[in-house]
Amino acid sequence: MIFKKRIVAGIMAASLIFTSLPGVSASAATKLTYKDLYVKTITFEKNAVLPTSDASSSASSATTPDASGAASSGASAQTGFADPTNGTGAASTDVEQPEIQNETIKVMNGMQFVISTTRYGKLVNTKKNSKNFKYKSSNKKIAKVDKNGKVTTLKTGKCDITITNKSDKEQFILHLNVVKHVKVKSIKLNKTEKNFKKTGKTFTLKATIKYTSKKTGDVPVCWKSSNTNVAKVDEYGKVKIVGYGLAYITCSAGSNKKSANCKIKVIDPKNPSRGFGGDGEGGTTGGRPTYNTGKVVDISSHNVVSDWEKLRENADAVIIRIGYRGYGSGSIVQDSSFASNVYNAQQYGIPYAVYFFTTAVSEAEGREEADWIANRVGGMNLCFPVFIDTEYCNGEHNGRSDGLSQGARTAAVGGACSQLQGRGLEAGVYGSTWWLNNRVDMGSLPYNVWVAQYGSTCTYGGGKLLWQYTSSAPGYGVKTGGRECCDVSYWYD
Repeated sequence: MIFKKRIVAGIMAASLIFTSLPGVSASAATKLTYKDLYVKTITFEKNAVLPTSDASSSASSATTPDASGAASSGASAQTGFADPTNGTGAASTDVEQPEIQNETIKVMNGMQFVISTTRYGKLVNTKKNSKNFKYKSSNKKIAKVDKNGKVTTLKTGKCDITITNKSDKEQFILHLNVVKHVKVKSIKLNKTEKNFKKTGKTFTLKATIKYTSKKTGDVPVCWKSSNTNVAKVDEYGKVKIVGYGLAYITCSAGSNKKSANCKIKVIDPKNPSRGFGGDGEGGTTGGRPTYNTGKVVDISSHNVVSDWEKLRENADAVIIRIGYRGYGSGSIVQDSSFASNVYNAQQYGIPYAVYFFTTAVSEAEGREEADWIANRVGGMNLCFPVFIDTEYCNGEHNGRSDGLSQGARTAAVGGACSQLQGRGLEAGVYGSTWWLNNRVDMGSLPYNVWVAQYGSTCTYGGGKLLWQYTSSAPGYGVKTGGRECCDVSYWYD
């Protein structure tokens, strides 16, 4: 785990959607701070036409709702509609003033989102955007938009994206306030778990988002599935069940990458173990331990458990290292104490789970690690997810995976997690706060989090299942380096 004596400074799950969103180009992706393609939904209503037949009315009396709901004047000048005064300053008796449809939203610099439109009560599939609408940016240096309605934000500032309905020239103006950070306080889904016994079923998830600052329009969101062989999700949160096994649907938003998950379990009535690795209850992952102490100890061959009864009395569970990939050779090795640690945990009735130290340098190697793990935990009743431990290989930072880019490391860890869940095992990611914020893209990893930050507070901004707060806790019957101390984590039921 995080190196003893000091801490290192501080769902790639495929995400297909069955409405064929425009893809993120490789050239654009290299410049993006936020790699995912988000979605902003707008609604075109039948335009409410405001008659201006009263000769005493003036152009300034025509009003348009702004983002806050207050009225602003000069709508015709803003939108390019014909001047109802015909240049006279008095309203014409035969010209009608359309109501301008618009919305103001905050978006993050360095992101991409596609505009998804419901027009006159009917959803237009995003792959048909170019056929139905024209898009124009008022400032291409701040945000550009392509013919498919995909917006790329380039720098902070304000910019208007005008969407024109090709059939009747109606317009919708999306006022962008491009800022560096859009902080989301929380995301809550209307469902956190769904179980099925048939494929072909659909249901829709709805997200309630709370913001840390004043809300000005709903920010773009990202929907992803950790296992598209089990469940797919579209840009509106509509989920379709396509296979048997486990999947996690994740909704994320904001520069602080807040997210919420819905666990999907699909059991084949004719073969309950199909897609679950043997027991039909999340494969080899069992229920959470009883919440007595709120403490969990992790151990490996670097530790010696001298008193298993003491460990049982003072901790709710133990997380055991199952193995690691060598930081030089790249070979996968089982922890020399794994078998005996599992045996003793079972004998003393201590709930247990496992973690694996990864040095994978590619998605393929990550998947290889996951298969190696899954082949060894069959029949075990794990109380927590299988955690992939990602950190520096050694103190010199010269291991095989230490020089990876954030994208490559995210792909490797994501490959392991995705493959674990495809094998019916709940997956998670372990790392320090600094590491999770800087060395992997957690917004692309919709899995459980076990975060390490030694001290009295944890500043990790995302959701977490466990927080490893110390590496030197006494009183658990565990020795490290000859003295009684060990890693301990708080866990949240």
